[in-house]
Amino acid sequence: MTYHITASRVGRVSELIARPGKKAKASVTIGHALLDAVDEVAGTARRSALVEHAVRRYLTYLVRSARRERELALLDTHAARLNAAAALAIADQAEPDAG
Repeated sequence: MTYHITASRVGRVSELIARPGKKAKASVTIGHALLDAVDEVAGTARRSALVEHAVRRYLTYLVRSARRERELALLDTHAARLNAAAALAIADQAEPDAG
């Protein structure tokens, strides 16, 4: 499943990811093999820490992806004007002396 953060929620999600807070219990159902893999890597005593770290990293990835999409959309919106301005700037530059 692919998740997406809307532009209107990027700031809020980013703020929540960065904010330290009190721990809260959460019941999560995951596949047995995945849980075994978590235990192999972190051990049962550090299971929650690994899951928290993984979720934080994934949410950070989603925030960055949403910001990148927004920036690309802005560039696309203004591409023709920016390209024209760049072409004028290049044309205005002096040619190097050949000799």
